[in-house]
Amino acid sequence: MVEKIQPAYLPKIRPGDLPDLAVALAHSGLAMMLYGSPGIGKTALFQALGNESRLVAWASEQCGERLEVLPVVTLSAPELNVEDLLGVPTVEELMRKLPDGSERKFKVTRWATPAVLDPTRPFILFIDEPNRCEPSVRNALFQLITGRTTSGGFCLPQGSVVCMAGNRLEDRAGVRSMDTAFSNRCAHFELTVDHEAWLDWASRQKGFSPIVRAFLARHPGYLSHFDPASPSPQQPTPRTWAGAGFALSKTPETLHSQVMQGIVGVEAAQVFRSFQKHADVVPDVAHLLEDPRGVKVPAEGQLDQAWILATALGDHLITPSKTPAGQRDPLGNAVGIVMARLARAGFEEVAIFSLRRAWRNAEKHRKGAGALPNLRFFSAVQTLSETPSFQRFLEAMQEEGAA
Repeated sequence: MVEKIQPAYLPKIRPGDLPDLAVALAHSGLAMMLYGSPGIGKTALFQALGNESRLVAWASEQCGERLEVLPVVTLSAPELNVEDLLGVPTVEELMRKLPDGSERKFKVTRWATPAVLDPTRPFILFIDEPNRCEPSVRNALFQLITGRTTSGGFCLPQGSVVCMAGNRLEDRAGVRSMDTAFSNRCAHFELTVDHEAWLDWASRQKGFSPIVRAFLARHPGYLSHFDPASPSPQQPTPRTWAGAGFALSKTPETLHSQVMQGIVGVEAAQVFRSFQKHADVVPDVAHLLEDPRGVKVPAEGQLDQAWILATALGDHLITPSKTPAGQRDPLGNAVGIVMARLARAGFEEVAIFSLRRAWRNAEKHRKGAGALPNLRFFSAVQTLSETPSFQRFLEAMQEEGAA
């Protein structure tokens, strides 16, 4: 019997696509609804949109005022009551004229607008998990999203953007199907994991464990390994790995196993612990500078050790050099020598992956600080240029630089 293939209803996007889509949908007038498994990073991505320059420029044009950023107002839909959207009713007295010409005081109800909804300037309204809230709350959200108003009298300011995110039905996260009237006012997408982008992010975080980064470079499938049918409360997701990366460097070695199992679950923790046993392959900086040709390089088949060493070497190339211009940086030169030896030992792809990551992050650091190109990185490249097997990497780097 031929297995029936289910159609893919949602277009898949990567995290790097979100700013472009947000700008496009701001012009469309539709809200964005983003789906993805728990811990994939949906919330963090939307909360970073307020600094997207093109979105800020569009909002500025709409409201007629120059804005520097767009505030992000986050509403967690499952935690909302109707009053959180409509406001609290208050009673006021109004003097009204009757048909006979007399005047009389009447008591009327007005709704006090929630303080989080500022009617004076545009903002990004991010509604988290609208497919997990009560029907009465969803009805209030429907009015806010479609009519951009509430029955309490609040109106979304011109230039505001509405975004939403939630889990999928198959994730068993307590979600409900949204009705067609609600869904038809939104553009729907599914977020996928971008393994290299996550590693780039982790490389820029202070205090993040390099062993966790090396492990996920070696085992990309474990970055998002969510299983909704698993009885375990712990799951390996980008969110839990981020927590593990920060926690591990502050955890006594005797508790590493328990911490990892408590954060990413039994299976991932066991594989990680086997990988971590090879952490002693990383040389200290003094040894690397003094004798790069004497640094022990993993033998054929020792792939875990190769990933750990290549990750550590690549980290050295992200930091700026204090060596005067025109001279070769000693640490960059040493890294280049060991990287070349890694390639000759059969780990060329591992070394190139680490170098490409270092190049991307060195470029981001340079552009952000307005500094000169990273001399340490280019010193390593100069040393590596003497190794023919790295010609493909050098060509790819030149293409990225031109782009």
